Amino acid sequence: MIGATAAFALFAASPGPAAQAASTEPTSAAVFAILDRNEWCPGGGVFLELQTGAFTLYRRGERPECSSLHAPVPIERGVLDSTALQRLRSVFLTARRAGLKRAGCEPIVSNGGPHGLVIVGSGFSAAAPEEEGCWSQEASALFDELFEVFGNEPGR
Repeated sequence: MIGATAAFALFAASPGPAAQAASTEPTSAAVFAILDRNEWCPGGGVFLELQTGAFTLYRRGERPECSSLHAPVPIERGVLDSTALQRLRSVFLTARRAGLKRAGCEPIVSNGGPHGLVIVGSGFSAAAPEEEGCWSQEASALFDELFEVFGNEPGR
């Protein structure tokens, strides 16, 4: 899925201070995650704007079509309900304050394809390490919540 990979690269490379004061809530923020990863097909992904709850969800293509350059990428756009949005905002702020990388990490070897999480907002941006075993507990909790809301649910 070229769109999600390009978006991930764009946000991972975005400039900005590493952190804003931890006690302030960002006026605007967004999160991007690669979901539904596997070793054969490019992973699906979600981009979520946390102020309004607007999202763009790129679902992972199914085999064998996913390897075709001409296969359509299923895309869904919408707005989260207030309950799910509030849960994600809370987990996002916790991850933002704690950071996305843990000290003394041990990389995990996986055939599941790339794994990614990027957070951006007013005056900050951060990306989780490529090595899944180096993610902080808070980064993993944010990813898990995103997966709970957007992952593996055809048609949402």
